[in-house]
Amino acid sequence: MRYLAFAWLPALLAAQSIAVPSFVVPSFADLTIKTRHTFGDRSATIRTEVLYVKGPRERLEGILQGPGFADARQATTITQCDRRRTVYLNTETKLYWASPFEARSEHLKRLRPIAQRERAGADVTVTFDAIDTGERRRVGSYVARRVKTTMTVEPGPGANTRARTQETDGWYVDLPGLGCSDAISAGAFLMGSFVSPGGARDRMHVKTLGTARRGYTIEETVRQTESGETVVGRVELVEASAAPLDVALFDLPSDYHPALPQLHGGYDLTTPDTLANRVQSYWDELTRWARALSVIGSHP
Repeated sequence: MRYLAFAWLPALLAAQSIAVPSFVVPSFADLTIKTRHTFGDRSATIRTEVLYVKGPRERLEGILQGPGFADARQATTITQCDRRRTVYLNTETKLYWASPFEARSEHLKRLRPIAQRERAGADVTVTFDAIDTGERRRVGSYVARRVKTTMTVEPGPGANTRARTQETDGWYVDLPGLGCSDAISAGAFLMGSFVSPGGARDRMHVKTLGTARRGYTIEETVRQTESGETVVGRVELVEASAAPLDVALFDLPSDYHPALPQLHGGYDLTTPDTLANRVQSYWDELTRWARALSVIGSHP
């Protein structure tokens, strides 16, 4: 089965009415939420996530498994809003790298909207509708709400954007300050520009009907239909607990070591940052560069 991308809206152009969130330092009550995410049928990709929050910090553990993965892939991040940084951990190699936290507002400032006059493509109408059903349920010390959302994409003649619909039925909890942000809704919609290779950007026209806010997803069913094919994604709540959490869960373990920085950015979380490894990394890069020049030079 061909997979349709559920996160298909690149964050390049925010809806005009969405306020830019600011950096905040939250104060969470202790909470653990474990969810299972599936894409396609039950034999398809599965991602398990465990979110822990306590005071000004959060920890997210994710495990990805499914076809194409010989072994489960695990990723762990610790967000320390009080220290304005995010720490990325490899629990198998006990390596880490820490990144200064960039507020979402700073990130969005660089995502300048593309003026409609700069788009030479066809017109596309995107309609959003989010309805709060009024249903509520307890999740630890929090209250979850049920929100149903629909999105319809209607491309005009000659558009690069494909017609599609997306129906979402989910339960959400408010976690003010999650991600060190004061954004009130994790369900805020961001629009992007759609363009095919060599094509022109379409002119996006956004219509918003219901504006019910969502939040952190604890349960959700997403049905996306495109070209007559429907793919279903699900989020299932496995566990929710308000039991006290150990503060050490949100600190960098003392037996972890820095990961090797890569020449072109990022870090190799499988290799420790030592002088010998840096020299080897530089040598490998020099060798690749020399081979590339050799190949270029061998062609007239």
